[in-house]
Amino acid sequence: MSRKRLLEPAENGKERVLLVAVVDSRTARWRVIQSLEELTSLTITAGGEVVESLMQMRRRFDPATLLGGGKARELAKISQELDIDLVIFDAELSAAQIRNVEDIVGVRVVDRTTLILDIFSKHARTKESKLQVELAQLEYRLPRLVGMGSEFSRLGGGIGTRGPGEKKLEVDRRRIKQRIATLKRMLQKIEHSKKVQRKRRVNMPKIAVVGYTNAGKSSLVNALTRAKLVTSDQLFSTLDSNTKVLFVPPRHKMLISDTVGFLKDLPHNLIASFHATLAEVLEADILIHIVDATAEDLEAKIATVEDVLAEIHAEAKTSVLVFNKIDRLFDEEKDRCKRKFPRALFVSATKGFGLDALRENLYEYFFAQ
Repeated sequence: MSRKRLLEPAENGKERVLLVAVVDSRTARWRVIQSLEELTSLTITAGGEVVESLMQMRRRFDPATLLGGGKARELAKISQELDIDLVIFDAELSAAQIRNVEDIVGVRVVDRTTLILDIFSKHARTKESKLQVELAQLEYRLPRLVGMGSEFSRLGGGIGTRGPGEKKLEVDRRRIKQRIATLKRMLQKIEHSKKVQRKRRVNMPKIAVVGYTNAGKSSLVNALTRAKLVTSDQLFSTLDSNTKVLFVPPRHKMLISDTVGFLKDLPHNLIASFHATLAEVLEADILIHIVDATAEDLEAKIATVEDVLAEIHAEAKTSVLVFNKIDRLFDEEKDRCKRKFPRALFVSATKGFGLDALRENLYEYFFAQ
């Protein structure tokens, strides 16, 4: 098991976190390393301090603990040495696996999906986004209620405990199913109301900005429309769709919508819960697929966004590929990127570079004929 010490002792008030990944082949090793780096960013966004990152090579995953009893005991020793509060696995674990690892390691254990849901709960501001996150959390946890007695009776707080709350999670499966049905009905009403609002805007061209989380979607909408959407360097800072008017010379108007960011291995029930929000994507006339030009794995991130678009049946939508943060690249990096993606546009939302070319592209698409 390879270890990577990341930080000195955690800051006061923050959980000390140990990240764990299990890889089944050497060829997948670099992909998992990148995934652990993303998991580090997710943990920081959730409010934790990553103290150590571990990766184990294992040809066959252990059905009881994923990483095997011996490695789990080694994990317990490391956790004790580093005074770890929480272990996060870069995988989706079953209820039994979480319980088994906790029994051996002696600290709380959550998986990647729980961490993502926790971040969504942390950033949910509106009634709609709070309902969407609660629905996703309950649907994810419902199958895991069996044998999870201590998991759902914990008091206190910490990463993975935000959302519906312990009282709701201590009730039986029938009542949780009833709550899920209620949430779905409430979200259907919200979706219907939004649909009526969108019909009133039918005569204006509609644009939806999509992309990997933290690619700069809100910053681009702000730069194009002079809006004041909240921007943040944290992942998933935008959970609600925000629609603004975009003016294009000489007197043309369009509607442009900021949307929730996508992520590798985004939980399917989370995508389903955010159906009303993602409807802006489905009803758009064109998509702006924004990409962080500084990302090392930008092709993988582009593929992830395309996969999510396919999952919500929006893969056939006309889209324009826009690389953002181009001001942070060296000239040779820009040239390489432009050669690889000759039809893409290159902008800096914060510096204002390339925005006129993007407006011209949208004008050509909607009005030139």
